[in-house]
Amino acid sequence: MFHRIASAEEALEMLFTNWPVVSGTAFVMAMETCAQTVAGTATEGEAQSAFLAAALEAKVACRLA
Repeated sequence: MFHRIASAEEALEMLFTNWPVVSGTAFVMAMETCAQTVAGTATEGEAQSAFLAAALEAKVACRLA
């Protein structure tokens, strides 16, 4: 199954509801960074980088569009 994630808010939702792991440094950083982006204190680019690191850590296949 593939998901298209277009925002930090969508990435945060994916991490909360449909992520294969619930621990790990990159996972925690992605949760924090995406939440900060939603709150306006981090950039979309920072959220994207953190999310991609979490995907790599969790061995979740992803690609940039």
